[in-house]
Amino acid sequence: MDSVTQFVLGSSVAAALLGPKLSLRAVAFGGVVATLPDLDSFLPFDDVLNSVTYHRGFSHSLLVQTVVSPFIAALANFIFKKDQIPYFLMLLTVWLCLITHSLLDSLTTYGTQLFWPLEAGSPVSFPSVFIIDPLYTLTLLIGVIGFLFLIRRKQIRAMRLVQVCLALSTFYLCLGMSGNLYVKSKAAQHPQLAGKRIHVQPTPFNILYWQILAVDETKFYTAATSVLSGCSELDLKSYSRLDKIPDHLTKEKLPESVKRFEWFTNGFYTYQDSEQGFKISDLRIGFAPFYPFSYIVGKATNSGFIPHPPKRFSGQKRNLASLSELYNLAQNTPKGCW
Repeated sequence: MDSVTQFVLGSSVAAALLGPKLSLRAVAFGGVVATLPDLDSFLPFDDVLNSVTYHRGFSHSLLVQTVVSPFIAALANFIFKKDQIPYFLMLLTVWLCLITHSLLDSLTTYGTQLFWPLEAGSPVSFPSVFIIDPLYTLTLLIGVIGFLFLIRRKQIRAMRLVQVCLALSTFYLCLGMSGNLYVKSKAAQHPQLAGKRIHVQPTPFNILYWQILAVDETKFYTAATSVLSGCSELDLKSYSRLDKIPDHLTKEKLPESVKRFEWFTNGFYTYQDSEQGFKISDLRIGFAPFYPFSYIVGKATNSGFIPHPPKRFSGQKRNLASLSELYNLAQNTPKGCW
């Protein structure tokens, strides 16, 4: 999720637990602790693909966060020693601020390595909320702002408000998870998608309209639908897909970062030849034909395929008309489907 949402979520957690002890300082403390995992964004990498696939790695691991929480809690207790906060309460607050960050991230498409360094498959992703969701963030923000205004005069009301807003925001995430399961079951019923790997996710900024992606060895399929529709019919669009660079072109080994990117996408990727060279695209992030996580990994020549250090593909621009079309597809309901 975006940094503002993560900060407000951490602030809400700390306010709900430490509000009577730290008052206004609980908001700042929780927000700072909750943003610590995203410091991995500043780590330098000499490979653009590694900078993508190592984000949400060790710093987002529930195991690492559990190990470091006692040390952060001890430091916090030293800083706030005049407030005499019980160590267990501070430890619980720090731990919850950290793990809720990672758990929320795992509910987006990007994926989160919750169990690093254990080999547990691709990054965990159960897309239930878009990376920016105004309604989710606003619910938390109302609780935090209300807490700031009320904590000095009406402590009980302040605590109750932030706790209710936390509960409502969590309920919203549960609705998103239910939407994921519902849309995925709807997609699985489609005859053209039988036996194919399916990925579903919310469209930008809401949990009412959803994107559907399916892949096999030679094609990928896209569609959009709404959770408000009981229709199992989908307006599918299909596109050709390469799951690897053709053998007759490949003479040199691709960088390991490219294979790691295949792992990172959980298999929802495609190779494609373009004017700039062969590119690999993460099909989960974006919408056809715009896929922002696309990278040039080499060039096909008369003598074969020549790999080179990956670089960002710059041959396409975000098309807002395509996003509008995506919502239109989700709203179209064939007659007799309600």
